[in-house]
Amino acid sequence: MPFGDCIITVGGSSQSPDSNDTERTLTDRSPTFSAKYRAVLAGEPFSLHIDLEMPKTRSLASSPGSARLKRWRIVVLVVPPIDELDLVGPIQVFSAANRLVGKSVYEVEIATNAKELNVQGEGGLLSFAAQGRFQDVKGKFDSLLLVCGLATRTARDPALFAWMRKMAPLVRRLGSVCVGSFLLAEAGLLNGKRATTHWKFGREMASRYPKVLVEFNPIWVKDGNIYTSAGISAGIDLALAWVEEDCGSRISHEIAREFVLFLLRPGGQTQLSASLSAQASEMKAIRELQVWIAENLPNNLSVPKLAERAAMSVRNFERVFTRELGKTPSHYVLQMRSEAARRQLERTDQGLKQIAAACGFGSADSMRRAFLRSVGITPDKYRRQLHGPERCA
Repeated sequence: MPFGDCIITVGGSSQSPDSNDTERTLTDRSPTFSAKYRAVLAGEPFSLHIDLEMPKTRSLASSPGSARLKRWRIVVLVVPPIDELDLVGPIQVFSAANRLVGKSVYEVEIATNAKELNVQGEGGLLSFAAQGRFQDVKGKFDSLLLVCGLATRTARDPALFAWMRKMAPLVRRLGSVCVGSFLLAEAGLLNGKRATTHWKFGREMASRYPKVLVEFNPIWVKDGNIYTSAGISAGIDLALAWVEEDCGSRISHEIAREFVLFLLRPGGQTQLSASLSAQASEMKAIRELQVWIAENLPNNLSVPKLAERAAMSVRNFERVFTRELGKTPSHYVLQMRSEAARRQLERTDQGLKQIAAACGFGSADSMRRAFLRSVGITPDKYRRQLHGPERCA
């Protein structure tokens, strides 16, 4: 049966709702962000429509002690239709930073190149209300983040590209989420620069834009003041990296924990982790072996031992395992041990020797070499980053 409209506004002053009204007003304590959500249940098929409006916050001059308050203004430029998480994920990171720091350190505005301010999501379930068009953005801003969709990665908007070229040298950071890197490349901003995109579209990007130095594996890549990131959830990783630059690693790691992220991933980490790729095998025997490996990292995980566990000859096991996962058994075990060491560094105060032994490394030095290859930095440096100085306060 059809239902009436249900509108929920977040960010206004509290009101006592009337049971006969379809509007409900709630208060959000977030210092910067307010949002208006409109849900429509229209019978079969079910549809959900959400408008996200983020009005500008008070100016620094209106805040007590504002002379000492750091604030970064970020313009999120959307080319619709977009993947919804590409937009919402980074914005939620900046909102969480505001709350955890206890100050309005981020002011976020959504701008679009479309004629309509109603920004459609690719899934057809959500839409968002931009605050204006990119030509109408006034004043200086610190960072520009570009979000588009799979269909709009081939969009051609000369006015938009000219504006981005104008803004690129003026902002501290220019970033893109997922296939937004295609538009940066089309604008000529990635010529001669390292960049990444969603792993499914890396070869397409390299073919379309031979002047771009496309890197297929990283979560995100920084070259100069330009940041490009891989697909969907990598936009959250990029936003966390920006927060870490601005506020320190402790705030970014706290956000990651609140978001229940498995790991806070640095840019150099591969898009497909060993634990994720482990799920790709269609062979039950290999899947069961991978679970066993994860539960027995401190033990002997040599290729003969694994082959025996899988009831295969060593030669056949190496061939089957590599075919199923795209990497040798030895490489896979090394990656799994490195990921386990990383979790230990994040969650415990154990020494490197203890962590190395618990994760199956022969020594702290062998763990250091494996960690450097897999994560891109040494365990010592990674641990120091977890407790870096705060820069927002």
